[in-house]
Amino acid sequence: MNQAPLLRSFDPLKTPKPAIAQGLDAGLVRVYPRLEIEIGCGVGLHPIKRAALSQESLYVAIEHTRERYGKFERRLENLRAKDPGAIPNLIPIHANAISWISHHIEPASVDHYWIMYPNPYPKKKHLNQRWYAMPFTSHLVTTLKPGGRLTLVTNMKYYADEAEVAFTQQYGLKLEERKELTLGFDPRTHFEKKYLERGEVCFELSWSN
Repeated sequence: MNQAPLLRSFDPLKTPKPAIAQGLDAGLVRVYPRLEIEIGCGVGLHPIKRAALSQESLYVAIEHTRERYGKFERRLENLRAKDPGAIPNLIPIHANAISWISHHIEPASVDHYWIMYPNPYPKKKHLNQRWYAMPFTSHLVTTLKPGGRLTLVTNMKYYADEAEVAFTQQYGLKLEERKELTLGFDPRTHFEKKYLERGEVCFELSWSN
């Protein structure tokens, strides 16, 4: 049986402020009844697809690395050059997600978090860098609305198994769904496409509070 990790306390006010000062536009928040946030959105394939499908949601896509964010930004700019009104509910953010969420997201304000194929940090000494074991995640859970969801997708079974235990036992969330994705599933990210094409099984888990 996998055990839930022991977590250290987390104070968002002690987190360094993000270099980017951009927060949520209050006007947009009023327009869209739902708020979804993707952490580590890479080059933007999933947020563009998801935001287009969830037009009732304000979709915030956060990417920290300069190279991936640049590709995401250019992809979105190309779409909007062809259609200036394309995906008005999608906001790209180039920032460290922990810092940005700590300083810009209020408690009980997020309907859905997406964490797609995070770095698995397989070495035992890096356990506290896995999302389900980071002190920040206790704060992340407090920003979910009642009935809000958190979805995590990984190609690592150990990561899925340990996350299932941690989010249910440590954070008190309810596992709503756990499914396996195999070749034939329509991929949403470049990583997902690569993993499925080489015959790997990917694991998608969703919890609610």
